[in-house]
Amino acid sequence: MKKRPIPAILLLCTAVLLSGCSLLLQREYSRSSPHSATYYEGDRRDVLRAESYQDLVNDLLLLVGAHSESGTVWLYGSSAVPDASRMAQKACDEVLLETPLGAYALEYLTYTVDEGRGYIQLSFTAGYRRTAQQIKAIVHATNGSALTDLLRIAAENDGQELAVQVSGFADSRQAVYSSVAEVQREMGHGGLPWQVHFYPDSDTWGIVEIILKE
Repeated sequence: MKKRPIPAILLLCTAVLLSGCSLLLQREYSRSSPHSATYYEGDRRDVLRAESYQDLVNDLLLLVGAHSESGTVWLYGSSAVPDASRMAQKACDEVLLETPLGAYALEYLTYTVDEGRGYIQLSFTAGYRRTAQQIKAIVHATNGSALTDLLRIAAENDGQELAVQVSGFADSRQAVYSSVAEVQREMGHGGLPWQVHFYPDSDTWGIVEIILKE
């Protein structure tokens, strides 16, 4: 049995749920949902299955989307524990460091490997920097205008934070910073600039978090 912890970069700010936005979401944006999967093992809803590396990544994203603190995956097609361990390590790294949801939500992800009958059992343990409510509160934007509208709604509803998963547009970080500053001025919110964080912290970010209030 092997266990390898993977540390995540700690954030300095503590987020509080944004309330009131879900009722105002329309065409251009909608709530994000946990990663869709058909990976459950037969009729068992407590065990996931994987037959490839991508299946394993998808399984982990499903667990994170549900804010599961632990999960079991039966890995088929590999009879060698070292190979399974390397695959599990790589999948944990990708989910934790490279996927928007993992980078936003997770603090760490560990695993153990056990041989089974015709499969290898992978047991995962996750630690979160976000609550289940915060994950459910992530909203989806398809363009820069939608992101700006969501931020206005958050400010109007006295929100403290906004987490948006972006897709379908390629706004640069600077464009996002500019939009945030513009909305803050427009809404008459003085004081310190609203904080902006990108997940993952790379050019391929997919979730932007805006902290309106500490």
